[in-house]
Amino acid sequence: ETFVVQLAALSDSAKADSLKARAAQAGMPAYTDTVGKLTRVRVGPYASRQAAVAAAVKLAENGMSGQVLAK
Repeated sequence: ETFVVQLAALSDSAKADSLKARAAQAGMPAYTDTVGKLTRVRVGPYASRQAAVAAAVKLAENGMSGQVLAK
């Protein structure tokens, strides 16, 4: 099982791309995927929940809050 940190699910793909870029600038492996009309901004994947939580803490230190999810 792998884990990701979801930063947001946005209907505005430009905002999603901007958030992805902010996470990437913080050195995080950010990506987007589209589900219906929403673009999810996620970081990962990580092999353990602990690693994903550590990533979420680093993101929070950079002003981005996220939710750890099993993928």
